[in-house]
Amino acid sequence: MEASSRARTWASAATMVRWCVLPAVAGPVLGVAWWLAAPGGRLYGDGSDYGQWIPRDFVFTGLSALAAVVVVVFAVRAHVRVGFAGRYLAALVGSGAGSVLMWLTGVGLGMVFGSSRSDPSVVGSAFGLATFSALALWPGIVAVVILGLVTVLWSPPTRP
Repeated sequence: MEASSRARTWASAATMVRWCVLPAVAGPVLGVAWWLAAPGGRLYGDGSDYGQWIPRDFVFTGLSALAAVVVVVFAVRAHVRVGFAGRYLAALVGSGAGSVLMWLTGVGLGMVFGSSRSDPSVVGSAFGLATFSALALWPGIVAVVILGLVTVLWSPPTRP
């Protein structure tokens, strides 16, 4: 194996790892923001008030959508045809991991440090998601855009 092809292989692997790790690392950061900003989280709201559970989920989905838009913007800016499938798949996997890590971080912080006025006798008053389908928003947006990019960038193989 030539040194140049070996260097290209390492560069490609490093690029895929970066596309997977960066969205995953953003998950815990956004989880802290969710725990701080959501009603019933650390700063404000009443965790035992069921009327605030859906807005808490909306804060989660808003942060997830923002993260998905950031990943999509970087994916569109890196629209090089060579090796796009690996990069986009890594971005999709990283986005899924980031979404789950965001949820686990927020719930974990709610369990360890508590939330504002939660009542243990009220089922569901602990900080968390009421609608678990919100976990699919971040990777879902990334998947739809990646599907569009792959459709646009894909070129059929040429026959000799």
